[in-house]
Amino acid sequence: MHVDPFGGYRLIEISGHAGYDEYGKDIVCAAVSALAQTMALGLEKVVGIKAKIKKKDGYFLLKIPKDLSAEKADKVNIIMETFILGIEDISKSYPSNIQVDVIEEV
Repeated sequence: MHVDPFGGYRLIEISGHAGYDEYGKDIVCAAVSALAQTMALGLEKVVGIKAKIKKKDGYFLLKIPKDLSAEKADKVNIIMETFILGIEDISKSYPSNIQVDVIEEV
């Protein structure tokens, strides 16, 4: 996760979140994927922004547009912070399967 130095998350990158169990039974992968998809839907349907999204097996990238109104930026931050809370909570139960890194941009 990349944080803008002026506040707010700008990018979420998820990779390697599979491996708890075999394909189709991996509850960690399913949980992370569900949270990521819900975050993307919230940004599009609730906030009204079109984030840049790249998805493939075991990889998800979401990048927030730079030119947002203050109101939309606040809503984006609420949705993304909620996503992070969910991921951090899952990582407490499955610490060997999920690692959360927050990278502050300079």
